[in-house]
Amino acid sequence: MSYDDIFERMRRRALRIVRDVMSEFDEMEAWLRSMMDELEETIRPEDLLDERLNELRRGALKPLASIYDAGSELVITIDLPGSDARTIDIKVFPNSVRVEASVRSELVRRAFGETYWARNISKYEGEYALPATVDPSTARVSVRSGMVVIRVKKAAR
Repeated sequence: MSYDDIFERMRRRALRIVRDVMSEFDEMEAWLRSMMDELEETIRPEDLLDERLNELRRGALKPLASIYDAGSELVITIDLPGSDARTIDIKVFPNSVRVEASVRSELVRRAFGETYWARNISKYEGEYALPATVDPSTARVSVRSGMVVIRVKKAAR
């Protein structure tokens, strides 16, 4: 066996490895593209823009929220930066949670400047659908530094 044969076998093996790696990358790229397509169908940018414009017209910002299913209960966290804890109003319904709170005007000015549309913003307002039916009478609410945490037990089936 000559050196040329050894190098030719090594070259073929290296090409096979590169082809296998490229095939894996192609599969990953196809998977990522399908995920992005699915995400674009779920969260359409034009809907987000419409939602933000509606917030400005109403003078209320929709706060960020996350809902975590912890087995027998749901944990809902709602971020209300710059809100006055005394003005936070939370209503828990069997299938949704509604929150309202006043936002300090100096916070709005600091965040958005003196723009015309920002002068109308005076509160947070949001309603969030729950992934499971809950028993509103079991809701426990804690508020600390503008972060609201609501723990509510799921309704008996």
